[in-house]
Amino acid sequence: MTWHVIIPGQPVSGNHANKIGRGYRKRNGISVSYPKLIKTPEAEAYQEAAAMVIGAAKPSGWTPPEGFLAVEYRLYLTDPVDATNVIKTVEDALAPKIGVNDRYMMPRCMHIEHGVPNAEARVEVTIL
Repeated sequence: MTWHVIIPGQPVSGNHANKIGRGYRKRNGISVSYPKLIKTPEAEAYQEAAAMVIGAAKPSGWTPPEGFLAVEYRLYLTDPVDATNVIKTVEDALAPKIGVNDRYMMPRCMHIEHGVPNAEARVEVTIL
């Protein structure tokens, strides 16, 4: 079953979706900090909003097929950004919401348009 979702807004580029933060682990009973990649607040907010839209658009009873899942992207963006970086940010919201490990997603960028007004910025996703 093929289905479609339109996610409004300009996604955060994958280049700006993470920053170095702090992680903690126990070593010999002592808490030791280490550098760890964490999501930026902007990326986290975009992905949470996108996940809600994806959840509402996902057809009732849809289950992911066995093996790989083809996903088409049509990008209508305000800023000129690298399509693969935008797709990664969207994938990180899409994959857990539809129950697919993103390593089994086969992304295809079918269209990219830059200079779109803020109110019209969006990512159109087709799940095949």
